[in-house]
Amino acid sequence: MSSIEIGKRTDKTEDNPYGYVKVDSIPKDEVCVLYLGGDGATSDEAANGYAKIIKNEILSEINPDIPVYSIKYDFQGHKKSVARKVANIKHHTEVLVENTKIDNTLSEATDEEHNPKYVDELFEKAILPRITLHNKKGKLATEEACKRIRKLNIVAHCHGAYTALKLEEKMQAAMKELGYSEQDRKKIQSQLLIVALAPACPLGISKSQFVSFQSAYDYGIPQKGNFFDHYINMRKREEIRRFYAEEDKDADKIKNNRWFDLKPCYFPGKQGNLFLVKQKYKWTDCGPVLINGNEHNNVSFNGHEQTPNGKLLAHFSKTILKNGIKNSLLQDTGFTPLPPIETLILSDDPIMRQKETIAFAKMKQNGKKFREEIFLVARDFHQQKQTGS
Repeated sequence: MSSIEIGKRTDKTEDNPYGYVKVDSIPKDEVCVLYLGGDGATSDEAANGYAKIIKNEILSEINPDIPVYSIKYDFQGHKKSVARKVANIKHHTEVLVENTKIDNTLSEATDEEHNPKYVDELFEKAILPRITLHNKKGKLATEEACKRIRKLNIVAHCHGAYTALKLEEKMQAAMKELGYSEQDRKKIQSQLLIVALAPACPLGISKSQFVSFQSAYDYGIPQKGNFFDHYINMRKREEIRRFYAEEDKDADKIKNNRWFDLKPCYFPGKQGNLFLVKQKYKWTDCGPVLINGNEHNNVSFNGHEQTPNGKLLAHFSKTILKNGIKNSLLQDTGFTPLPPIETLILSDDPIMRQKETIAFAKMKQNGKKFREEIFLVARDFHQQKQTGS
């Protein structure tokens, strides 16, 4: 069976030169950050690397003493790609576009792919104590549960976003079993902030404040068979063909091809709370095929080699996380709800706040226009399918 280990970022000493120690659990009433890394976080070094980013780039500007935890996966034969596809199918984000063969993923997946044991273990150690009385039995007063959950801030990269979504499923089931009302479950869940970088999971279904950030040219994100990903891939193929056609100076080849002019977008609510840009890093000299490997793997908030749009993406993700942590620090004096996304994106500086408000409004407009483009493609596809053309 799969399992996890939790590590905590600490000060470096002679006895602990890497500044990382294993812990059995996360204190139930502690303000902290939990990093759920990608499926490559199978070593202490990888898990520590994620935690180090939060300590150095986020908490240094707030309070360096706030604990940062990170997890190391032991998948033990658990098929990650199958588990992610199961989630996509279950939540109807896997829609066949070009491939019409029958998909047997749900019936052929094992119990581990449907309900990974490492998720159960992490839930018991990180989430359940925050919604239960002593010995993990009995429900708390709703406001107390809200406060405890609000003190926890999750950052997730790639597969970590899938893990976060599975934790939410466990949390919802546990709260129902404990006797929390539907209204209380909704209120408590909404206080969990998840900042997801290049998320490898269905979007727009979370009951938490789940905010996602990704670039269209990130080839590390598993592709879903839906029209959103289909349209992006189609436009990228057009751009790649045009790039190499222009390199050959062949006007006939580029006649019907276009550049992929994707402006920074934001897609609210059921569309995923998704911040999307074309690319975070510049292409190599070879053009839009051999992308800078940092596009997926570099999750620093302070990348100096980022494109202007990459810096915009990093700025909003960093600001949202910082504001979430600052809100967590308010919980000891009474419950202060997590602000909406329109507030979380705003810095303390008044001039910067004005710029952020304008940029966010523009991203929402761009996102609406982009969705309209996708709708037209989906409509044409279905018309062609009905007519057999």
